[in-house]
Amino acid sequence: MKAISTMVISLAAIFLAGCEPKDSFSEDNFDLPPVAPQEIVHVAPDDGVTRTNSLAQAIAENGDAIYELERDGVYYLEGKNVIKNRVTIRAAYGTGALPTIQPISDAQGALNADMLRFENSVTFENIYFNGRDAASNNMMQRLFRIDKKDLSLRFDGCFVENCRNFCIRTDNSGSKVYITNSTFRNFALTSDPANGRLFDSRGNAPDTVSIVNSTIYNLTGHLIRFDGAVANFVEFRHNTVYNVGFHFRIDYAMTAYIEDNIFANMGWKAGYDAASPGAFWELRALADGGAYDPADIRIYIRNNNVYTDASIKDLYVKYPGNIERIPLNSNAEAMISDGRLVYENNIAEVLVFDNPPALPMSYIDKFFEVLNTGMSAWADLPFYVDENGIDGFTNGETFTFRYPLSSASATASTTGGPLGAAMWNK
Repeated sequence: MKAISTMVISLAAIFLAGCEPKDSFSEDNFDLPPVAPQEIVHVAPDDGVTRTNSLAQAIAENGDAIYELERDGVYYLEGKNVIKNRVTIRAAYGTGALPTIQPISDAQGALNADMLRFENSVTFENIYFNGRDAASNNMMQRLFRIDKKDLSLRFDGCFVENCRNFCIRTDNSGSKVYITNSTFRNFALTSDPANGRLFDSRGNAPDTVSIVNSTIYNLTGHLIRFDGAVANFVEFRHNTVYNVGFHFRIDYAMTAYIEDNIFANMGWKAGYDAASPGAFWELRALADGGAYDPADIRIYIRNNNVYTDASIKDLYVKYPGNIERIPLNSNAEAMISDGRLVYENNIAEVLVFDNPPALPMSYIDKFFEVLNTGMSAWADLPFYVDENGIDGFTNGETFTFRYPLSSASATASTTGGPLGAAMWNK
């Protein structure tokens, strides 16, 4: 592999003028790398033949810094890549396509299981991540993996797609994950659709999970998988969610705000017991006697639109072994009674978006027919979507989720404005 050249500029003033911290809804603002002195390292893109891993090499050479990637450039990751420094990785200013970060298999065709692993806090701004191997078109199992305790990981203005198991996994406690103004899509293992998750704690208690003003679609699994871990703070605000297999299960969050979102066709993984169909909002009871007091829990689920299109609703009639979920379970009802859960102003309004992806009805129909068993036989049914048939992100050519201003959702937020991600309400 050839060494790359990088140009380093030590100008804190440029950073302060062009990278001011953005507003966050969360209680604790995200952690940014130290402001001054702040090096800006310009990294030339790879060609995938004579040069790969230029970003990883630049970080190894320069350490804590801001790494600026060229618009329209591609940055390949070959082998195992672990970021051990506290860095910001951002697009250069301009109007070109977002810089692409993408895995590429080695000469023997081997592809690492994770695209990036983290041993320090990292911020990404205006970056496109594609989890498909640039050489073979095979899919990554996992994209981002947090290896150490108490790290922060932030995505702002990013577009992230394509993996089989999960997008973000944490293997230690105390993680702070912030997602703002971004799009995440196409996370699915169609042969085993319990996979396909946005965030997976793997049972490691995160400090903060904050997802705001973002668009998430085409997942077979969870938005957030707590896996029995206790999160200190969770917020899920002003997001547009479309076609996600699992319902919203919380186990556990001490403080959570789930507000002003659109959940369209989420939770089509049904219940199977008519006497106990399961709930869309599945809140589990935290046991007494541990490090956390269940009496301190405060959860707010309000001003959301949760609806299912008729094409999926009809499957509950066609395949009666599947039982549609009810809104709340008994734990949630008990939490309302004792004041730990505020559940109000949630609606169910079917919306007509201007340019959404088609629902993968052949796959969902088969899932209903076989009652979620043996899906590997139908793994080749289409689930992943792309708007133009060309792999990769193209400026101005994404699916869109604008809806009529005459809809109730247009004035149903906690402030009287529109529900969903802000990018669709401009």
